[in-house]
Amino acid sequence: MCLKEDYYSGLGSNMHAAYSLQILVSKGLILDFLVSQDRADAKTLIPLLNSHYADYGSFPARLYADSGYGSLDNYRYLASKEIGNYVKPQIWQKMICGEYVDLFSFDEEKNLICMNGRKAVVLETYRSHSRGKETRFYHVENCRGCKFKLYCMWSLADKKRQDRIFETCCDLYEFKSQAITNLLSPKGIELRINRSAQVEGAFGVIKQDMDYDRVRRKGLDNVSSECMLVCLGYNIRKLFSFIEGKAKTDYWIAPDGLEPETLKKANLEKLLKKQLKGRNEELRKSYRYRKRLLQNGEVLQQPLDVLSCLS
Repeated sequence: MCLKEDYYSGLGSNMHAAYSLQILVSKGLILDFLVSQDRADAKTLIPLLNSHYADYGSFPARLYADSGYGSLDNYRYLASKEIGNYVKPQIWQKMICGEYVDLFSFDEEKNLICMNGRKAVVLETYRSHSRGKETRFYHVENCRGCKFKLYCMWSLADKKRQDRIFETCCDLYEFKSQAITNLLSPKGIELRINRSAQVEGAFGVIKQDMDYDRVRRKGLDNVSSECMLVCLGYNIRKLFSFIEGKAKTDYWIAPDGLEPETLKKANLEKLLKKQLKGRNEELRKSYRYRKRLLQNGEVLQQPLDVLSCLS
């Protein structure tokens, strides 16, 4: 892995053997843990919940996690085990900042509807592209005159085309919509606030107060035993804090009558200007680079490409 804090390089630029520690926290206590060598968090959620079920004989009523765990397999697992889905989708940060716009939605019959209200046609294949295992191709025809065309076609190489192809999964879209609704509810607000105090707080105590930021052993079994003792030590410290009256199990609770949160409405014109500003910054840097080379008497190896910008 490329570590955040690298003992050898200091910048996290080198790759080293590492272990990923996952913990389940409730009421400030670590209920379960998992040590793995997965580079991404998405693949660790299901084994961690299976370990929790093996230890306690039941699944949690609801689960809140970061966007790194928001995958289709994890969402389906939560639904199959009847666990409340409070897992952030990967687009969550842009949504709360008002910088994300859904280019499509699905109706009750699972038909894709574009921003302009046009129904898409399902395609089995699209040119030489092969669709993913869980995805489908949706073709929206005749985009001429669409008021959302400028924004919808922004990510495409050919912005002059008159149709749009979407490759997406309807089930994943529905799971994300359910998670967003839950996260905006009063209970979702409560879980979002408590996570920073409980989960991140537990890692902070382990790394800073207990001075444990690097494993001392090698091998998955040995590292798992080491992390188990560290988590046990954290819970014992927490227990003595309870006895001394310095800690509590009840964190912030959503008050009665708390209204669900609403997302900030995205401004398409503002988003387009922001994207255009980024493109202009690239042009300015290229122009300064070319000007500096000419002043130094150097010759460009390749001519600068002229990029077309939106007015």
